[in-house]
Amino acid sequence: MSHSFEEDYDEQLAIQDDLDMLREDLIGELQAINQYHDHILNLENEEAVIALERIIEKEKEHVAELLRLIHNLDPVQADKFKEIL
Repeated sequence: MSHSFEEDYDEQLAIQDDLDMLREDLIGELQAINQYHDHILNLENEEAVIALERIIEKEKEHVAELLRLIHNLDPVQADKFKEIL
């Protein structure tokens, strides 16, 4: 069964929408990491520092997962990853 041009176009639009959202999520995760790091530099409470360090590690896992998803959905981006990694 072949796809019509319209079906292919709709599928590409859906993928692009997914990529846009995933990239926005990636930005959010990176901003969160930076914010937590800035807070760690200014916190006096050691327990709070340790908690934020653990949270940063989880955020880094989220970054890795989002990058994997983007890599799987965008072949051009996947090629770029291969060039630099």
